[in-house]
Amino acid sequence: MNVIKKEKILLIENDATFAQSIVDILIADGYKTHIIKNGSEGFSAIMDTMPHLILLDVTLPGIDGYDILAKKNKEPLLANIPVFLLSSQGVPINMQRVPEGSVVEFLMAIHSNPKDILEKINSRFGYKALPDEVVTNETITHNPKKKLLWVEDDKLIGTILSRKFIVSDFELFHTKNGEEALSILKQTTPDVIVLDLLLPGMTGFDILQKIRMMDEQIKKIPVIILSNLSKPSDIKKAKILGAQKFLVKAAISLDQIVLEIKEVCK
Repeated sequence: MNVIKKEKILLIENDATFAQSIVDILIADGYKTHIIKNGSEGFSAIMDTMPHLILLDVTLPGIDGYDILAKKNKEPLLANIPVFLLSSQGVPINMQRVPEGSVVEFLMAIHSNPKDILEKINSRFGYKALPDEVVTNETITHNPKKKLLWVEDDKLIGTILSRKFIVSDFELFHTKNGEEALSILKQTTPDVIVLDLLLPGMTGFDILQKIRMMDEQIKKIPVIILSNLSKPSDIKKAKILGAQKFLVKAAISLDQIVLEIKEVCK
């Protein structure tokens, strides 16, 4: 029995037989895997599943793999998800339609059997071939969920990251403005606060100031700024007001965001 892996893989592939052969070997190796067989549903599936890796065919009904790549790269929270680009029907990959840096592996299916693809995926995630390694109940520890207060008004980011936070085992309190955030802080004490800066009503800077005027227990809560603002003056102001970290949405992956938050919760 192989190790149960935490990574989720999304396969967007038109060839049903080839797709199933890949999925079978990925599942057998311990990966959580989803299949989508047309391009029209491919982009929505990326947002719905938030995978750690995408296997993307270039030839798809609806919209093709290149169009999915272009749409994905326009969304900061999706752009950093790694992509293996496939040509399962032997059609040459049109490199002119591949945005620079958007693909980590190029695979021609006629030269890549499922086992080869599995080896590349394992290499990507740092797994070695360790047969008969078993995850038992004794190796799994269950820690109490950390409470996360997140203030963000963007609907798309809110949907994507909320799912990510929940599956990452946070108890999530998500609000869209400062007034609601401060009201939550009167009722519960989170382990960490994540703030956007551009919000309706009071800004993230305003919220930071008000937090630092509250009781000692609230003032000690670590605050992380997660914003598209990236001017040195904004970063400096946030740090002066007590933010522990400043993360720029467009420059960080979903997994990195979770890691940064868990780091300050230790």
